[in-house]
Amino acid sequence: MPYDLYDHFMKEKSNPLFSEISDIIRDEVWAESIDFVMSQNWLKTEDKLFIELYYLLRYN
Repeated sequence: MPYDLYDHFMKEKSNPLFSEISDIIRDEVWAESIDFVMSQNWLKTEDKLFIELYYLLRYN
């Protein structure tokens, strides 16, 4: 039974309509959530801070 479901899912996953809908959901729904946007912004800020700290410690 689980293998039948797996095969069914793999067939659905290879369907172009499934791929298109999942891409739309990722781009429009998940990307616009506040938590996701805030975490992405924080990661960018954190990377900048670590780079600056690295240069500060390395060259001073």
